[in-house]
Amino acid sequence: MATRAPSRLGNPLCWNSVYSEAELCRAAVRVYTKPLFHWRKALSTSTDGKTLYDFAARGLRGLDLLHRSLERQDFHFRPAVALDYNFNGKHRTLYVSPWEDRIVDLMLYRTLNRRLHNWFSPNSYAYRAFGYSLDQCQSRVACVIRSAEGPLFLVKRDISDYFASVNHERLLAQLAELVNPADYLFQLLAQRIRFRYQHNGLQHTADIGIPFGAAIACLFANIYLTGMDRQIESVPGISYFRYADDILLLASDLELARTARRKLESCLAELKLGMKASHSTDLALSVAPLPHDAAFSPATEFRHLGLLFRVGGAVALSRDKLRKIQNLFRFAFRRGRRRWKKIGDPQEQARALITLAAEAIDKGLRNVAILDYYLKHVDDHAQVRLLDRWLAEEVLALVFGGHKKGHFRRISFARLREMGLPSLVHRQRLIRRGEIESPFFIWQRERSTQAFRGTVARLPRAAFSPVPEAAAGECP
Repeated sequence: MATRAPSRLGNPLCWNSVYSEAELCRAAVRVYTKPLFHWRKALSTSTDGKTLYDFAARGLRGLDLLHRSLERQDFHFRPAVALDYNFNGKHRTLYVSPWEDRIVDLMLYRTLNRRLHNWFSPNSYAYRAFGYSLDQCQSRVACVIRSAEGPLFLVKRDISDYFASVNHERLLAQLAELVNPADYLFQLLAQRIRFRYQHNGLQHTADIGIPFGAAIACLFANIYLTGMDRQIESVPGISYFRYADDILLLASDLELARTARRKLESCLAELKLGMKASHSTDLALSVAPLPHDAAFSPATEFRHLGLLFRVGGAVALSRDKLRKIQNLFRFAFRRGRRRWKKIGDPQEQARALITLAAEAIDKGLRNVAILDYYLKHVDDHAQVRLLDRWLAEEVLALVFGGHKKGHFRRISFARLREMGLPSLVHRQRLIRRGEIESPFFIWQRERSTQAFRGTVARLPRAAFSPVPEAAAGECP
């Protein structure tokens, strides 16, 4: 896939050319609006022990003091609190900064991300402004596979523990080419690279890695790998995709694929980054048999960023994502067990389970976001139809016990549809025609309702404008 060369940055960036009070206020509005939907986040504290409400209690005066400190160039980032988390089996350390620091951090991320947009690689899709996204990455991967006239050779790599592995000296040297090293802006960014944090009551200064959980870390993650992006893009005939630390190379020529692979591995070694062995894949995509090559295994499909791409360009759900969608309904049935288990009549019991399935799709933000994302990209209609069939069987299995085809003689598939059983095939059609409401607005309505539950105030019917400031696009 042909790509344009990233334009070089002109004069080095400096504080006076990027900072404005308006940008600080926009970042503050973004920080303030999050608790409208996730109110518990406003209660989180850092080393200063203050919640967002403590900061907001000073109103505009607190924001004005922060602005004046930045104008005088005497603002400094304070230590963050290091919290250990387990994200689906992946152990990560999350760094939580004081609220004033988070506002400045977000302001720097948003401002610099826009200023560096044309400097970044056009083949880097994560943490970007102006339309770059996971959706665009997935669509372009499918387009390259669909347009291939012969076999494709694939190189897939995933950087191991990327955020915690970034080398400070190299990142600071890269930053010095973009920002004037003598300027206050460079000092602020250097504080976020060699960040301070508290862990188990002791204070530390990081000597490697960038602060996972901070907005500015997403900017650093792209800066660190942009040089590698340019080197790989220089190999002709290569289709290159990078989403954060997930890297994919596609080539129609075996030797070009080998050349790009060597360059990729050389760049990662130079950057002192390791690779996950379990996620390193070299494949030869073709329906017809190819000459044997020990390095590239023959395949007709591969998994990337949650989707299963097949030779010819068809896109399906990978096995784990298919199971994830099934679990959305399983967990809904389990949570509502008291509602349907006490019903004696099988017809009414099935109706209650169907109501739970419909609620899981219509009212659950997380479910809607997951489901609609995959339905938008998947074009394996047979797989979606089988998912519909599985949902009907799951309802009947809970009513009558066990997955048996004979259950459909007792309550037919057509009857289940009349009761309101959701159809994922139909929902996919509505999504592609643009007739399904955005998951953000469903989430917005649900969170605002929860926020006002149990309070004296009541949410008015038109509490939010159709395009609220909270929906602005460039969040990390």
